Amino acid sequence: MTDIEIILCQILPPKDALNGILSQYYDLIVLRMRDMGVDLDPAAPQSALAEFWAQSDDYLPPKGCLVIAQTKTGEIVGCGMMKRLDDDTGELKRVFVTEAARGTGTVRALIETRERVAREMGLKRLIADTLTPNVEMRDLYPKLGFVELREPIETTTYKDQPSIRPYLHYFSKDL
Repeated sequence: MTDIEIILCQILPPKDALNGILSQYYDLIVLRMRDMGVDLDPAAPQSALAEFWAQSDDYLPPKGCLVIAQTKTGEIVGCGMMKRLDDDTGELKRVFVTEAARGTGTVRALIETRERVAREMGLKRLIADTLTPNVEMRDLYPKLGFVELREPIETTTYKDQPSIRPYLHYFSKDL
């Protein structure tokens, strides 16, 4: 699957299409958290979807960006979001690609597109967090110039999910 287009969204994609990729993302996150022994409400994926939609404006211009990876047939096979935290800092959120799109460079393209948008927005730094078992992202961020931080930073996940703080890894990149 090499015919994947990266699309910077000016408006939200159709709700059903975006929910499809986000549901896969949240299901994977919940599975990984449960594998770590974190006790989660069975409704966690649906709650996370509802929370995204309640805050979706944060991921559209001028506050942030939403990027999707789409096949020529219109199937969304990946996504990534970024939101402005303050005048200088943006936070990368929800980077995910389907199994079929893994190994194609799609995740890298999703991150690089959000980085370009962050620069255009005048941001000076990007931050991100990821869970301990997400070895893919923990490996990729440093390859893209991100530095893993020794101390926690107040990402959205850090603030909203105190129970998983011990399982988070934090990354930062000066732009």
